[in-house]
Amino acid sequence: MGQPRRNRSIVLSYRALRRLIGILGMSLPAVCALGGLAFGGLVLQRSISYYYHTNVRDFFVGLMVAVAFFLMTHKGHERIDIASSLASGVCGLGLALFPCLEAQGQTGRVGFFGLESGLSDSLHLGCAALFFILLALNSLFLFTRTHRGKAMGERKRQRNLLYRVCGIVILACLAVLLILMRSMGDGEMARLRLVFILETVMLEAFGLSWLVKGETLFRDQRAPAGERNPGGASSVGGALDRRSRPDS
Repeated sequence: MGQPRRNRSIVLSYRALRRLIGILGMSLPAVCALGGLAFGGLVLQRSISYYYHTNVRDFFVGLMVAVAFFLMTHKGHERIDIASSLASGVCGLGLALFPCLEAQGQTGRVGFFGLESGLSDSLHLGCAALFFILLALNSLFLFTRTHRGKAMGERKRQRNLLYRVCGIVILACLAVLLILMRSMGDGEMARLRLVFILETVMLEAFGLSWLVKGETLFRDQRAPAGERNPGGASSVGGALDRRSRPDS
């Protein structure tokens, strides 16, 4: 009895961790925007990263560090899952530790490491690009796999479709952002809040894919009671099993 219970607890903790990653990612834009408006009287900023330079800096850094930590500690089924989550987490940590420029032409040392502002901005942009690319690839190619020897059910097909949509949305937003950066001036993009909007869409897609991975949505349907417990629903062992199933 001890080992099955321990295994179920581990599965539960993995699912809870995935859900937490999704929730934190999806909440970041709202926390920054509402915190800046409510406590700093700020209008919507040009990007989510720009909130580092506002009254919600602590929330921005704290949430990004939390997301990064949970990604780095997430253990997948195979080494590639662990490597992908670890790399995503490192990039997310870079977003928190290497702030973007507050204004064009800014000089001086910034951030935790006291780097020159231009270098910090370059590292921030690099980490941001890699962060979203890794998240997209994770949704497209890792989340969509099926365990060896296991047939793909209808719910798994639905989840895979959603994973692919989330991955494509992230990559499409990155492509649009790159095109806009090359075709529009920085002032116009800031006025329209285009970076903030596209970042928000990418974070919502990222968060949604992790919520689904954590079986918040589209979880597998449980087998009928007779199939789960041939001894019948009245069995004490069967009742315990049903109550302690990770997806119950």
